[in-house]
Amino acid sequence: MTDIKKAYAFAREVEKLKAIQRKSDTLDGRYENSAEHSWQAALVAMQFEQFYPEQVDINLVIKMLLVHDLGEIYAGDTWVFDDEGKSNSFERERESLKKVVSMLDVEQQEEIIELWTTFEQSNHHDAKYARVIDALIALINLYEVSDENYNPYNLTKTQVTSKKIFIKNDAPAIWELAEEIIDKCVEKGLFKDE
Repeated sequence: MTDIKKAYAFAREVEKLKAIQRKSDTLDGRYENSAEHSWQAALVAMQFEQFYPEQVDINLVIKMLLVHDLGEIYAGDTWVFDDEGKSNSFERERESLKKVVSMLDVEQQEEIIELWTTFEQSNHHDAKYARVIDALIALINLYEVSDENYNPYNLTKTQVTSKKIFIKNDAPAIWELAEEIIDKCVEKGLFKDE
């Protein structure tokens, strides 16, 4: 296969990310897909970079955010509150990602897998910042699009805070905003206050 045909095959493959449904709603009343989530994360990262306390390579951050959900194409999206599913999601998504990139040259496959693995596991500031943004936009999404008292999973403020608290250590200014959004979600009836 010629290089352009490999790129075309990859473009066709990643089209499938648009069909991976998340638990987040959209303003038009449907579930968000993983491609939309990745796009929004990459775009938002450009704006919040100034509030992250360490210097980051924003191009690397954007690349990580654009590939961070590709492993969901065959593994599906594992909800952040699904502790059982999260216990093996890394392995499932890594195998899925290998299939997604299999038509590319080995060097390109390795680059995407490395970006994904860095996002998932690295303690480097680029990866930490990317994970902060990934967590933040889920809060923004919930608050902005949910109707009052929408809490179908009976989530509590404590549960949500425990999943997002890592933001406090990595990005205190962004954590202040996250806490404010969490409190607004409680006021709106999206989380129970215990």
